Amino acid sequence: MNKLSVIIPSRNGLHILKKFLPAIIRETERAGGQVTVVDDCSGDGTADEIQILFPEVTLLSRRTEPGFCHAVNLGMDKSHSNYIMLLNNDTIPEEGSFRKLVEALEQSEENVAVAVPSIVRPDGSDDSSYRWAFNHGLATTGEDTAGEEYPSGACALWKKQIWTELGGLSTLYAPIYWEDTDLGVRMHQAGYTMKRCGEIVVRHMHAATMGSSLESETLRERNRFIFMDNHCSSPAKRISRGLWMPVHLLIAFVKKNRAFTGGYRDYLKHKREQK
Repeated sequence: MNKLSVIIPSRNGLHILKKFLPAIIRETERAGGQVTVVDDCSGDGTADEIQILFPEVTLLSRRTEPGFCHAVNLGMDKSHSNYIMLLNNDTIPEEGSFRKLVEALEQSEENVAVAVPSIVRPDGSDDSSYRWAFNHGLATTGEDTAGEEYPSGACALWKKQIWTELGGLSTLYAPIYWEDTDLGVRMHQAGYTMKRCGEIVVRHMHAATMGSSLESETLRERNRFIFMDNHCSSPAKRISRGLWMPVHLLIAFVKKNRAFTGGYRDYLKHKREQK
């Protein structure tokens, strides 16, 4: 049994995998692990080409409704390793990073569920330092947010037993966005913590797969409101949401923030469909 399984969900990301998989495979093997690519309903020939170009990689394929959460959960469930890493397909691990992460988690206390390296974007920001908070009726995330930390969906090494206990990523956020924040909240609620390993670096070419289209930003906003239903629903927070939401919608309308207004519209539609 491998000590480490690196799970990489990928949708129409063949060109990205060709570029980044060699370094990921190298670092995984050095850590005594195995790479699994979960092809999430791609239409770019990922499944066929990955088997030819990278025969050492385990390939899992999905052919139903695409979703980051579904792909990740499939890969994690199929793993038999003690340590399982969620890794984006657009990441570049520095030499020795995976081995050091495994060692950090092995040496951690029992209540540590996950180890997270510095996840540096091209602009110098760090995904691993993001926190979430509830302010002025909205859940927000950011490096400068004074709130609760959560393990990034870009790169996080989990203890398999705890991941399974928590139930993996929630499918409420399919196809993507906010599911890592949600898992972080549930992790803390269950009494676990995360270990930040700032000296270990994995570089993240942020949004190389999803991009920054209006469609993707609208989806991100929709899932913000779904997250708030799950984790910002105390009486005080419901009152705050009710008071502030008209203000946020008015500001978005004036500033022509179509992602916010469209995300709220899609959230209301989602709520009706769930009834």
